[in-house]
Amino acid sequence: MHDRIVKQRAALVLSQPFFGALALRLAIVEDPTCESMWVDGVSLGYNPAYIDKLDDLELRGVLAHEVLHVANGHCWRMGAREKRRWNQACDYAVNPLVLNAQFKLPQGVLLDGRYLGKSAEEIYAMLRQEESSQQPEPSAGGAAGAAPQPSDGEPSPPEPTGCGEVRQYQGADKPAVESEWRVAVSQAAKAAKMRGALPGDLQHLVEAALRPSVDWRAVLHRFAAEAAHTDYTWKVPNRRYAHLGLYLPSLHSEAVGDAVFVRDSSGSVFDETQRQFAAEIIAVHQQLQPARLIVIDCDTRVTQVQVFDRDDVLDLAPLKGGGGTSFRPPFAWLEQEGIAPAFLVYLTDLYGEFPPAAPAYPVLWASVTPLDRIAPPRFGECLEVMV
Repeated sequence: MHDRIVKQRAALVLSQPFFGALALRLAIVEDPTCESMWVDGVSLGYNPAYIDKLDDLELRGVLAHEVLHVANGHCWRMGAREKRRWNQACDYAVNPLVLNAQFKLPQGVLLDGRYLGKSAEEIYAMLRQEESSQQPEPSAGGAAGAAPQPSDGEPSPPEPTGCGEVRQYQGADKPAVESEWRVAVSQAAKAAKMRGALPGDLQHLVEAALRPSVDWRAVLHRFAAEAAHTDYTWKVPNRRYAHLGLYLPSLHSEAVGDAVFVRDSSGSVFDETQRQFAAEIIAVHQQLQPARLIVIDCDTRVTQVQVFDRDDVLDLAPLKGGGGTSFRPPFAWLEQEGIAPAFLVYLTDLYGEFPPAAPAYPVLWASVTPLDRIAPPRFGECLEVMV
């Protein structure tokens, strides 16, 4: 192990116990094949040549940076996301926290005020949206786009760089490792608080790290299945048990009623999120086969309504809209049309004007804004959607 890493890790334990306690959980591995450093939730790898370029304070800051990646759960939250962009998003998320904790980082690290206070998932979605609006998607095996060219003979400023690589932990014991880190983060935070050495903005990180991650798709399908259950009625007895002399209720209807999905078309929900949400709309339609599937686009008004019968092939039209946000029009439109759906799912950022009263049917708000940063709606269930 590099002597300077041992020394700076010990300095973390003494000066910043939250970071120090967590740094001790990582096995230090020399890895000359990596560009700088990497962390995977169990080990921290380093290139000795990179370490030699850093002064002591920068090295301490980079160690804190790597620790925050694991404390944030970045080593098991990437999923199917693109690796390069995920690493950038993770760096944008933790670097301000490292600097606010009075650490020093090498020059040229990834920093951008637009991403302050946002999770890696949010930043990833923003990066993807920005990249897709600037250039077409690269073809398979192609380059990700040409590098910016100097203008008027002036050299381009150096590209921001990362402090290391966030690797996804691949061990079969991943759930146990993740759970152990949650406990460790909680204990480290309590110990640091007792010494008055937990930076204020890390409290939010700790709370977020302790929340169990939930697959929004599974919650969406569970909600739709539960809300679509048909009701029983006593008006028509169940014939199956009549010969036994039992008067039992029968199903009011063997078919699922109307299913309504509303897409916020104000521009606050990124394209990729809309695409994945559309895929789940189709999946719910195939799974439940509602009497009708109604897809409503809305900004400050209903901009598009698509209605599909049970046997129709779903071909969702592109999103229409682009104005502000109000949640009232879809509910008003359903009331005006005399439609009482089995359920309604609304994909939005949850910033808008809500209806004055709750409808009689179940509502699920699929929020692209983290629920801990927004006031809950007046009615309905909430689901956090991170793509």
